[in-house]
Amino acid sequence: MEMGKYYSITTLFLGYSKKVSLIALLLMLFYPVRIFSQTGQKEKFKFRVSGKICELNDRTKEALSYATVSLTEYGINTFSDNAGNFSLKGVPAGKTQLRIHYMGKVDIDTLINVNRDIYISVVMQENNFRLKTVVVTAEESKTSKATSSTISRTAIDHLQATSLQNILSLIPGGISGNQDLNNATQINIRNVSSKSTDEDLNGLGSAVIRNGAPISNNANMDALNPTVVGATASLGGGASPTGGVDTRNISADNIESVEVIRGIPSVEYGDLSSGAIIINSKAGKEPLRINTKVNTNVYEFSTSKGLELGGNKGALNVELDYAYNVKDPIESYRYYQRTTGNILYSNYYFDKRLKNNISLDFFYGHDKRNKNPDDQVNKISSDGKDLGFILNTNGSLYFKDLWLKNIRYVASFGYTSKKSYYEAQYVSANAPYSMTTTDGAILSNTVGAHVYDAIGTEITNLGTADAGYYANYLPSTYVARYDIDGKEINFFSKVSANFFKRLGNTNHRFILGVDFKTDGNRGKGKTFDPTTPPYRNLSALNATYRPRAYKDIPFINQLGLFAEENFRWNIGHRNVNVQAGLRYDHVSIVKNVLSPRINASFDIIPQYFSIRGGYGIAAKMPTTLYLHPESAYFEYINVNELANESIPENGRLFITTTRVFDSSNKNLKVAKNHKAEIGFDLKIKQAHLAVTAFSEKMNNGYSLSETAKSFKPVTFNEYTRDSNGKLVLSDSNPVLAGFSTPNNSRVLNTKGLEFDLNLGRFEPIRTAISFNGGWFNSESYTNDYTYYDESGTGGSSRRDVALYQSGMAKHHNERLSTALRVTHNIPSIGFVITLTAQTIWKEADWYKMGNDSIPVGYISKTDGQVNLFTPGQYTTREQLQQVGKDYLLRTVTASNYIKESYPLLFCFNINITKEIGKYMRASFFANNLFRSYPVVKSKRNPGTKIVRNMGSNDFFFGCELSFIL
Repeated sequence: MEMGKYYSITTLFLGYSKKVSLIALLLMLFYPVRIFSQTGQKEKFKFRVSGKICELNDRTKEALSYATVSLTEYGINTFSDNAGNFSLKGVPAGKTQLRIHYMGKVDIDTLINVNRDIYISVVMQENNFRLKTVVVTAEESKTSKATSSTISRTAIDHLQATSLQNILSLIPGGISGNQDLNNATQINIRNVSSKSTDEDLNGLGSAVIRNGAPISNNANMDALNPTVVGATASLGGGASPTGGVDTRNISADNIESVEVIRGIPSVEYGDLSSGAIIINSKAGKEPLRINTKVNTNVYEFSTSKGLELGGNKGALNVELDYAYNVKDPIESYRYYQRTTGNILYSNYYFDKRLKNNISLDFFYGHDKRNKNPDDQVNKISSDGKDLGFILNTNGSLYFKDLWLKNIRYVASFGYTSKKSYYEAQYVSANAPYSMTTTDGAILSNTVGAHVYDAIGTEITNLGTADAGYYANYLPSTYVARYDIDGKEINFFSKVSANFFKRLGNTNHRFILGVDFKTDGNRGKGKTFDPTTPPYRNLSALNATYRPRAYKDIPFINQLGLFAEENFRWNIGHRNVNVQAGLRYDHVSIVKNVLSPRINASFDIIPQYFSIRGGYGIAAKMPTTLYLHPESAYFEYINVNELANESIPENGRLFITTTRVFDSSNKNLKVAKNHKAEIGFDLKIKQAHLAVTAFSEKMNNGYSLSETAKSFKPVTFNEYTRDSNGKLVLSDSNPVLAGFSTPNNSRVLNTKGLEFDLNLGRFEPIRTAISFNGGWFNSESYTNDYTYYDESGTGGSSRRDVALYQSGMAKHHNERLSTALRVTHNIPSIGFVITLTAQTIWKEADWYKMGNDSIPVGYISKTDGQVNLFTPGQYTTREQLQQVGKDYLLRTVTASNYIKESYPLLFCFNINITKEIGKYMRASFFANNLFRSYPVVKSKRNPGTKIVRNMGSNDFFFGCELSFIL
């Protein structure tokens, strides 16, 4: 399919699907009315599905208790008792999917035809590497209506993942990476942009949901001062407050399975814009497992055990993990440590009508950089510690013979203490620092001194809040340290009711729910010694820093309501499936947002070929950093006599003016991503092909950047002494103080095509083959002006700020990649080997530049007002030079017009797993097996060479030894 033709199809589908979604929502509201209007009618043809569930233990059948038995379409669930028996009553007649699940066993997922009472006897197999068909790749989800992939425990073990981030290489379009813990990592879904701002925006909108509750990064404030050039890097190397959660804190060893929702999620999932990662923790009986992993960077040890306590006492699962990571063997002074643990208790009550889990997760992460003994200039050291816990309870209450099938609930409370510091020796660091936080305060270098000019007018301006403060001129070289203390508190709760009703040939499963979350930070915040503050940012004229207490910031509250209809209509043995829902969210300050979502599919050829599509709005609420940014501080030197040797040292004056501006944005909106997709599923015998074309448009993404309203006019006064030694005003200039403010200027549009071909296992050669990949094309830019300021540091050298065309530089990224996985296994000896050939067929980035040479206006330094030129007023740079506005002309970067594209890139990986007897398993992996490091000459920067596969895909290897007792 041609790319241009594909884009026109998805654009048409996007517009059409909006109309379809409105019709579906009306149907969604109509059908519940019909359901409840027929409360007096007796539904016919209901039957009983019962059976016995066993496992094999030394070739002897033993009853398996607490296995989950589900008819997901109807919302009917039950559990096997101590004898392995189960019973489902009131099952409607017709074909439906029966799913039986037990931790550590192979799921039974089969289609049954209910036309009478049915009795089923099943034996569940151990999910290990001795199975005839071992699944070590991501599979298209069978239960979710959204486009999603499911990754099993077996696949995670075979991959030898050290964190959640590693497993994303298995999904279509995913790129393999080395299993290390060097840097903070976040989940990115369908993102190919190379800009860190876009990665953070996508990561912020990628929800990580464990045991039904999201892991939140909303209260993270761990940054020095985001109002100064929008800098949001974490001090100690942890998660950025503008990005997603740091997945290094989530051990892969306590995960039973993961679902990656790439498409349009159900409306029960809120506060996301990109997609969701659903993590299911281990719950139930499990043998004692002891795992040790070693690779070039990481040493990891973990142990877990699941106990059935006997009788009706439930089950207890305990897990502990420790990992130590050295960033580079020759840089042992930089390392990361992680300790995680989990205690989960699960049980069933009231004749197995209530299932409840209670879990306590705790984690400790330590990012450390000691001083490099060879660095005697900068002497950098940093430290970041995350210590916290999450207490979670979740469960389901099931009802028999009612249209209300179950009520699901979850409540989660999380607390994270984050302590970090950064220390360095600064050089050429002369700058003013007056300590005050009062706007308009003018202080001298003597505490409480009042200074007057030659005519008796006071120059200084001291308030009661400034007692004890003075203006300080920092030395050229000094050592500074600044600390951040955060105490993040997160609470989430959700309740949903699931109804089911059959009307003729149609099934209706309706969900009503409500969720609530609150996020806040009670930490001491940012602190430092005012005599040795952080180093100023040279690109932000006159900007300075101040401490800030986080405990003074209000909590952010979010209330969500959602309703969803899951509709199935059988037409001549063909199914029409529609999932249509509407979500309403109310959040602090930014108020309300509506999110309609629809997924639909239709069987063209039953069991062989079906088409599907969807449209929806996914909305990510602003975080604490965006809703409550800190003020912007500026300092201007009015008098500096400290180096004037003609004046006695005790008589030399140093006077500064401090200006403070509110950087909050009361007009901030909720960021919304419009997601649309269309695709098909084809099944021929054991082969399955899934293809999905998608389009995602976010036109109001969050950004911390300058806006036309964040340039404030300031009068910059400078004084000198006259012949009598009195201070007189020598210069007074209007200047602009520019700072970053939260806004919705970021645009991120992505389109693409994903495919997943699973050819199944070929028995004669005992080999399974899968082939997946994706083509992604992203466009990102700011829909605000591009600002250009040629000003110097002195007051007289300040200039108006030039405005260039909105959306002037549109950055594009494109990538086409595939992964061929060939898995050979010998069940009798528990041996599995997977060879992966990853190919990046096309990779490029370029800019589509607008008018980057002629400004459209300017912000006046006199009053801070925007002055736009009349269209066509200036068409050449020479015209602006002739009228004395040459200072508005930015340097045109010719390299922006050059497309940087890269040739074919291969990366070959190998994974081997071997079970040794009944109690041991050994695994080995090697990435970039053939050490492929092709060198490419840069077109954009002639003379520069780019070594590909270097960094994330170095030659890298490791092994794991697991004991199962």
